[in-house]
Parts: sequence; structure tokens; C-alpha cells
Amino acid sequence: MERFFSFLLALLLGGFFPPQETGTPPLTYERISTAEAADDAPDADGYVRAVWLSQFDLHPLLRDGGKQRDEAEFRSLVEQLCRTLVRDGFNTVFLQLRPNGDSLYESEVYPLSKYVAGVYGGEVDYDAVRDVVDAARAQGLSVHGWINPFRLVTPEEMETVPTGYAVRDWYDAKSGQVKEWEGRLYLDPSYPEARELIAEGAAEILRKYDLDGIHLDDYFYPTTDENFDRTEFRKSGYDDLGDFRRDNVNQTVSLLYRTVHTFGADKLFGVAPAGNLYSLADGCYADARKWGAEDGYVDYLLPQLYFGFENAYCPFETILADWEDAVSDPNVRLWVGLDAAKAYLGTQGELDTFAGTDEGKTEWIRRKDVLSRSLETLYGEERVSGYCFFSCAFLYDRFTGEVTEEIREAYDLFSPLLREGPTTR
Repeated sequence: MERFFSFLLALLLGGFFPPQETGTPPLTYERISTAEAADDAPDADGYVRAVWLSQFDLHPLLRDGGKQRDEAEFRSLVEQLCRTLVRDGFNTVFLQLRPNGDSLYESEVYPLSKYVAGVYGGEVDYDAVRDVVDAARAQGLSVHGWINPFRLVTPEEMETVPTGYAVRDWYDAKSGQVKEWEGRLYLDPSYPEARELIAEGAAEILRKYDLDGIHLDDYFYPTTDENFDRTEFRKSGYDDLGDFRRDNVNQTVSLLYRTVHTFGADKLFGVAPAGNLYSLADGCYADARKWGAEDGYVDYLLPQLYFGFENAYCPFETILADWEDAVSDPNVRLWVGLDAAKAYLGTQGELDTFAGTDEGKTEWIRRKDVLSRSLETLYGEERVSGYCFFSCAFLYDRFTGEVTEEIREAYDLFSPLLREGPTTR
């Protein structure tokens, strides 16, 4: 999600497998089918009503008093949450599995995450991801594995990662695949082995769990500064830095698309880019227009339209229309990300800082109907076939399954729309 809201979430929510050898084994999976997605594929023809379930949403459930929560209690909490989602009309969960080049399950590709193990590369007593997937499936929910592609841990955290994992070994070797920028580490996608590591991590997820696909967040290049990858750019043969970086991201996205589809024609791969379509290609080098217009990149785009109707730069209806024009390939579905976080924070008097005008900045404080109006707008658009709320923790109390009191007024307006679904179809 947007970096700002990941930070806010962190403020608000209070043995490992033998490591792999340095580098990544080549992808050798045989394509199962080249046919169109099967008619019974999850959400292939239905309207997607989803939530993002982030590492911050899960962390209080995963850990209790400095240790992994008792499995029976964890399962009970997750089952309760899944029942709540189904009650309110949701049918899909995007489950965070890799927030920072780590893993919420025991992995041979990435170190175990501190969000489940307490420390990077620690130990766990049971597979919490499997429990979440099982609980969601039991309620009939579609589940997609959510990964952040390039973002890694901080340098201080990387020092705690066991050696033998590619991200740690590249960091130690200072060989270029891992770079530091403003206190955080990132994979450099100009290196084929870095792209292959991301794809191998996605393949491992689909081998291990009964999921409907892989979902990518919006963390691509962290800066427009040429110092991030000056050496690689000068060796690339490109004259323009933007073209060089966009090609690296495109290659990563295309590789992930091919990798996911080796596991079946019914598996879906998609990206949730930041919502400002006008700055994506030159800001983080995500060429969403290309992905939405050409085959071979994504099955869906899920832009994060975290804007009110009075936003001076990206008013909701205007930016939605522009995304509808951009996603021109009929084989690419358009789903829309909606922001429960701003509705929640508006009740705390938080301004929508980048909305431009005073009206835009205070809209989420003054109005409780932004989300309900957004849903009504989406339901009237034939090109849109789903939405996703960011995120679970702003909608529901993780321990009780009840609607958070702060969002109650907004919830009372939009929840009937959740349960009814689009009536124009």
C-alpha cells in the first residue's frame, strides 16, 4: 500500500528451513495450459469484493507476549475474522506473505519474517499461513498471496538475517543486487538474478499453498535519483534512465505473470499500483498503461484510488475514468482499491494532506459517505469488476471481529452496498 499508510499502520497497531545456496535456481516449471482462464476459476466471471490483510493486521494475532500465539487460539481468531468478512459480503482476501524480502511462512528462498517469528530467520511452532488459508477456504473465500517485489529490510535488520539466503549474501558481497536507499534496502531489478529470486519466491508460494494467484503491491523503484543505479544504467546501453528502469520493472512483471501461469490457467496474477496514474511511469517506473493495454503482463490491475471526490489533483470519478481508459485490453480486469484507512483517520481529525485544497484535505473529516459514494460509482461502471479495501484492521477489531467504533458511521453507509453487490449487472 502507499508508504504513508504502512507507516501509520505501524504506529496504530501496536528453527528455520536450511537456507538456500547463494543465488537462485533457474525457473524450469512446465507450462500447464495456454488456454484461457477456466470458467470456474475463482472470481473469473464474478464481482470481486476483497480486503487486504497486511502484516500489520496479522501481527497482533500472530504474536502474543513475545512469542508465537497458541495455534488453537490463532485459528479461532482467524476463523472469526473470516466469518465476519463473509457476513459483510466479501469474497476475496489478499494475504500479505512477503512485506520486506522476508516470509510469513518457513521458506527456502527468503528468511522467516519478524512479524511471525519475532526476529528475521527465527523459529515457529506451526504454519500460521496455512491456518489462515484453511480458515478462509472453509468460508468460501478466494485467497491470493500478496508480495512486495523490491523492498527489503533495513541494513540493521539484514545483519540479523542468516547467511545463505540470497538477499543476505548479495548484501554482504556488495555485488549490486541489493542496494540501500534512505535507510532501507531494495532489490535492483536490473539484475536478472534479482528478478528470478522474486519469481522463485512466488513459485514457492503457489507450490506450498492452495491459492488463487499472486498479487503485487506498489513498491517498485524507491527514488527517481540516478545515484540509486548509476553504474548499472551506464552499462545498460539505454540513453534514458526512465526507459531503463521501466524495462526492468516490465521484465519483472512479465516474468511473474509467466511463472504464475505455469501453475494453471486458472491462477491469476495482478498488480495494485499507486492510484495516481499520471505519475506512475516516471515516479516509480511502473508502466501500468502498458500492462493494461498488452497481453502478457497481468490478469488484472487494482489501482489504489485512495482519493476523495473533492481531491484537487485526482478526484475519484475523474481518476477512475482515466484508469478505465488505460486498461484497454479486454483480457485485463480492472478492480479498484478503496481506502478505509482515510475514513478511519478522518474520525481522528487527520487531514488528507496531499489533496490540494482545504476542501479536499478535510473531506474525509467532514463526510462519512466517501466510501459509500465510491462504491455506488464503481457499481455504475461496466469496466470495473471488483474492489478491495485497505485494510482489515481499519474495518474490524482483529480480536472480536466487530466493526471498529471509529468507522461505524461510514460502515453503516457502505456495508449494505457490500452485501448487495452491484445491482446493475
